[in-house]
Amino acid sequence: MKDLLELNPIICAIKNDEHLEDVANSDGDIVFLLNEDILSLKDKIEFLHKHNKKVFVHIDMITGISSSPIAVDYMKKELNLDGIITTKTNIVKRAIELDLKVVQRFFFIDSMSLENAIESLRKVKPDAIEVMPGVIQKVIKKMNKTYPNIPIICGGLIDSKEEIINGLASGAMAISTTDVDIW
Repeated sequence: MKDLLELNPIICAIKNDEHLEDVANSDGDIVFLLNEDILSLKDKIEFLHKHNKKVFVHIDMITGISSSPIAVDYMKKELNLDGIITTKTNIVKRAIELDLKVVQRFFFIDSMSLENAIESLRKVKPDAIEVMPGVIQKVIKKMNKTYPNIPIICGGLIDSKEEIINGLASGAMAISTTDVDIW
């Protein structure tokens, strides 16, 4: 997986059929299928494989499949996918046991979520991790523009003066932090 990411660091992620043709014709090597359903998934994977794409399916977001370890067995056997994406450590573990590539997705909102991710990675070692959100300043700017009369407070994982300055520069009115040294 590392080799593929080094060759082309852009992963095409699609959440509906609107851009299926676009992703098939793109330069991207890896495709993340999000918000799919069990009835059309196999056809989409086959279509993308015909266009030489490596297909990863976000198993937690597939309608018609529970996100339990047995679902990984089913998907590997029946769908010929290249890998899965999940937030769940037990799903990562099962995918590894089945020799299926896996991206574990983490949502980092505060120091507790960071500690939980570190603990999860002690238990299992996915092929890659996806860190979310990728850019929070963009969100702050959009929220500030959309709702200019509601003060925005930035919090979570803030432990440096630079992060405070970036948050305020993006439009936040204040910063919350548990870091005593910042107070």
